[in-house]
Amino acid sequence: MKFNAIRAALLLMLGMGCVDGAFAAGGRTTETSQAGSDHIVDVTAGLPGAKGFTQEVWRHDGTARFADIDMASAEAAWAQRRASSNGDAKRSDDKTVATGDQYWTAVNAKTGAKYRVEMPRELAHELHRLALQSGMASGDTKGAADVLAAAIGEGLKGWSDGDDTRTRRYDNTTFPNRAFGQMGGGKKSGCSGTLVGRRHVLTAAHCLYTRESDTWVSIAGTRFRPGREGECTGAACEPYGAHDATWYFTPEAFRDSDTDWTYDYAIMVLDTAPGSETGWLGYVAISEDSLRDQCDANAFSNGTCFNRGYPACGLSNAPVRYEICQQGWAYQDTKPCNIGSFSSTGTDGWKSRFTTNCDLSGGHSGSSIYTNRWSGGNNVVLGVVSTQSCTTCPDGDDYPNGIRRLTPDVLDAISYFKSAMP
Repeated sequence: MKFNAIRAALLLMLGMGCVDGAFAAGGRTTETSQAGSDHIVDVTAGLPGAKGFTQEVWRHDGTARFADIDMASAEAAWAQRRASSNGDAKRSDDKTVATGDQYWTAVNAKTGAKYRVEMPRELAHELHRLALQSGMASGDTKGAADVLAAAIGEGLKGWSDGDDTRTRRYDNTTFPNRAFGQMGGGKKSGCSGTLVGRRHVLTAAHCLYTRESDTWVSIAGTRFRPGREGECTGAACEPYGAHDATWYFTPEAFRDSDTDWTYDYAIMVLDTAPGSETGWLGYVAISEDSLRDQCDANAFSNGTCFNRGYPACGLSNAPVRYEICQQGWAYQDTKPCNIGSFSSTGTDGWKSRFTTNCDLSGGHSGSSIYTNRWSGGNNVVLGVVSTQSCTTCPDGDDYPNGIRRLTPDVLDAISYFKSAMP
């Protein structure tokens, strides 16, 4: 069994000659680390009360290649994502993959060192259980009063309806809105992300890694600006600063396929901790029925799930209804996000994707579907924006956008990396 103290001792005795000879809390190697070496990580660094097995070896797997997003082909790449995900909610080959450990790719965004992370399922689940007990998986408002998301007007839903009802948002320094941020942010590139810890950003895997070119996005291309309000630099447009990544983590399965979007989620760890000022959202996995109950409209509510992201204004389908798209500003649909259908069973046995009727476009990728009314009013992430599910949706299908749902595997991974990199 991998998850035991005997294995830890053997790894330390047998591996010291081929792994990093020094490490600190959170898996941060010292400047004496040698290129090409494995990386020892204390995966319970963020859980001081944890007992038993604490160390994992991340195996060195070469050097990552970085490239800024090709602005000229960004729109074409977005179209390819739409095309490859068409029919996403109606897959006929949907089946459960055999349960097993998770495998991730870790990239040091500063050195380019790449590692293969074997994440034992039992260990990851135990870390998440401890995270729940300690409150690490919960959000933190940093003392601010929540601003309840609300409907802001009327209109048809989704690009396929021909009526985009997003509005520019000016309340980005309130909680939870200040925990949402822009990554990079060109007129034809960039993504969005959500703080789920002091320095932990949940986003889409395709926001960190480009499958078409087998390259990782540069630090400048993922620079995270929580609560951003405009294109300028400095406090006027970046009220909580601009923060560079130190680690990228993506599921290995995402890199193994050109067309499968089941694993389109990722965690980015920042070198600094804006969440200490902004606060962060919690993360939960709930059943399909509970998710519909939370999000869908009924006789008493329009639904309580929302999206807020940073569109790239130079791409097609950028917001235009209420005003011309303003680069560097957050946009939110005027109505809540209701759920269409579920698809793509993951290794944990849960349907890993769902469709929604929220208006989105390029740049919203990586932003969260969230609710601020979970279990008594908590702010939690329920899904990550991934792709469009259809460009010209058939009659009666008002759910054109594909979301990577948070499932038990995702929760375990977030808690694993939060604990390893506190």
